[in-house]
Amino acid sequence: MVFWGVMGYGQTALSPKEVGGQESVEPQRLKLLAFGDVNLGRVVGQELLKGNLDYPLGQVKETLLAADVVFVNLESQLSDQGGETQHPDDNLIFCGPPEGAEALRRGGVSVVSTGNNHAYDYGIRALEETLEHLRGSGIVATGTSRDSAVLFPAALVEKHGIRIAFLAYTQFVNIPGPWRARISLFEERRARREIREAKKKSDLVIVSLHGGLEYADRPPPGTLSQFRFLIDAGADLVLGHHPHVPQGIERYRSKYIFYSLGNFVFSQPQHEWTQKSFGVEVWIRKDSLSTRVERMRLLPLRAAMQPLFLSEVVQQQEIIDRVQMLSNVVLREERGGYFVQLQNE
Repeated sequence: MVFWGVMGYGQTALSPKEVGGQESVEPQRLKLLAFGDVNLGRVVGQELLKGNLDYPLGQVKETLLAADVVFVNLESQLSDQGGETQHPDDNLIFCGPPEGAEALRRGGVSVVSTGNNHAYDYGIRALEETLEHLRGSGIVATGTSRDSAVLFPAALVEKHGIRIAFLAYTQFVNIPGPWRARISLFEERRARREIREAKKKSDLVIVSLHGGLEYADRPPPGTLSQFRFLIDAGADLVLGHHPHVPQGIERYRSKYIFYSLGNFVFSQPQHEWTQKSFGVEVWIRKDSLSTRVERMRLLPLRAAMQPLFLSEVVQQQEIIDRVQMLSNVVLREERGGYFVQLQNE
């Protein structure tokens, strides 16, 4: 995989083949996995400090490592806080240790959003350390910036000749401070400009929006409008985070919005649906005419400090039934898997 990161961009041309006297390009395919919220602080952070780098993703990494690109919402900074992974007076302020970046890499994660309400929990220095540790482990990030002079360029990756741009926005940040030039707060004018620029440099643009209401079944009207705005602005696929529970899927203007992917590496045992969610496997096809989503499969999972893909049909079906109830797309079962019925199928 080629990572263009956030500092520059290069082009790699596909090699044409002669077919019947005419030049054509063989179709290329890329498999993307996307998941919800990842918290490497609290108890998970303490395990990482012990050197147990396989702790958070050890039970799912085989599936993640088999994908070309894996995206998650990293909802904790990664910074050396002298062994502290949670604020002693506030359990809603937390931080993963630097080892978290390597744990993500070993678990198969390649791209993260750092633009969320916990992006400033331990301040600017911790935000800068987070981006340095991720970069050192070969993980590209979007949604925050090390340098206030360079605002939030897309994270660009390439595999099999397919170039994907990732952008991320958050509706709010928990802690006040001088973070506005460092954390990508959702603004329509800037988002439209950034998506337009990302489309010039990529075949497909994927946007993460962190917002809405925690534990709610559906996004509120204002958040719904922002999701749809991102598609109107040119995004090809939009992924939602923050509610901590799985929400529905919408087909909008022939594109797809996942309103919330729920939790992934996150322990919230106080609610039923914070412990149940899904990832999405997206097959992307590029040929001489276009780049498009060819197939989308849902991967039901148990969200926890150590997430696990569910194998029991009854448990899988419970999650699929919830998502179907909240969606305007049809979910179909095929050979033991659960797929989104795409418009072109």
